[in-house]
Amino acid sequence: MRDYKNRKELAPAKFRAQLNLLNDAARRVLSNGFGRKQPADRVLAAYFRENRRCGSRDRAFISESVYAALRFWGFLRKYLPQDRLAEVEQGNIRLTARELSVLLMAGCFINGDHDHAAAICEACSMPALPHALNNPCARANQMGGYFNTDVRLTDNDLLPEWIFEKLPENLDKENFLKLLAERPPMWIRLQSDDRQTVIDELTASGAVTAFHPNLSDAVEVHAKINLYTLESFKAGKFEIQDLASQCVSIVAAPKPGERWCDPCAGAGGKTLHLAQLMKRKGTVVAGDIRAAKLEDLRLRARRAGFPNIMTKAHDGGLWKGKHLFDGVLLDAPCSCSGVWRRNPGAQWKLDPAEITELAATQLQIMENYAGAVRTGGVLVYATCSLFDEENQLVVKQFLAAHDEYKLDPFENPLTGKIVPGMLRIDSIDGNCDALFMAKLRKVK
Repeated sequence: MRDYKNRKELAPAKFRAQLNLLNDAARRVLSNGFGRKQPADRVLAAYFRENRRCGSRDRAFISESVYAALRFWGFLRKYLPQDRLAEVEQGNIRLTARELSVLLMAGCFINGDHDHAAAICEACSMPALPHALNNPCARANQMGGYFNTDVRLTDNDLLPEWIFEKLPENLDKENFLKLLAERPPMWIRLQSDDRQTVIDELTASGAVTAFHPNLSDAVEVHAKINLYTLESFKAGKFEIQDLASQCVSIVAAPKPGERWCDPCAGAGGKTLHLAQLMKRKGTVVAGDIRAAKLEDLRLRARRAGFPNIMTKAHDGGLWKGKHLFDGVLLDAPCSCSGVWRRNPGAQWKLDPAEITELAATQLQIMENYAGAVRTGGVLVYATCSLFDEENQLVVKQFLAAHDEYKLDPFENPLTGKIVPGMLRIDSIDGNCDALFMAKLRKVK
């Protein structure tokens, strides 16, 4: 918002050019998002690389407007005729420039970005906007009136009906939907003794920081800056990692000198945390079927000076190593339903069959690494999914076939309360992502 409050400083021609860039980017995001199921952040990053003429003001305007439309797609789709909606959600974006501008304007208005909405209105000669009400659903219904539709919206419209029915019974759905409509904060994990240098640099850059009361290395950051450009980040003194994600390695509780395996390491956020908790002693073997991801991890480990991380690509099959591990952390591929706040609009791209397929893959991964843990060691299973089918049910199926494993009670890192071996952290628990974890002890 800060970048556009001075929109009147822009000449009309300049803003029209900016709006053309917005429409072009939005068309690309919708086409690739619905048609190819690509995440919006990757599509936008590619768009900005291709369009170097986009300055910082342009990028902010485009990003904020596109993400607003995606975050509230559940509302916006109700304004479209059924035939046009079907086209869009198949990735066929035949909307005219004006139609697309209207949708983007409505997304900004619902998101509370009145300056952006008013600017698009003015540029497209639309009627003046109403005085905005105080919550997104109310503003969405205001837009319904603005468009002369008889649609009546509720917060439930932010999700496909089949997903709403699949949500866990013990999920606080009212607060889940409320937070789904809000952008989440950034969390970092301090991984250096030089903590004050990190906080001082963040503060000097205009960021507002707050330590989590129970996780000493977790810091909530509100900032307009790119954290990757900070010297303390380049020196490996902190990593960007969500609060819920940090809890997984804490629950795993690796000890210095132990041998751990992280076979679904990806770019390695949890790998780095394991190595840190081990006080840089022992070994963490990080693997992935995507070799390029492991290169990212090697760079991150080198930057932070971790000597106890090894990387090894694999084919995703049965573990065949000679040496057993004290612990294996399985951060399994999943629906990513717990991170929809960071990937707005993704709920409209998910197919019910994908969840069943993912659950089968998750169980197979657990089977593949059941034999990699020494007797007395632990197997930690984690997903960033909300769905029981990917979480408790996978663990229960595994335990039914492996009497050598038992659930191992652990302390909820956010509350200190003991849980009986399985835990789902919800966004409301710490203004963070939603994430499931289970800790299993190999008893024989």
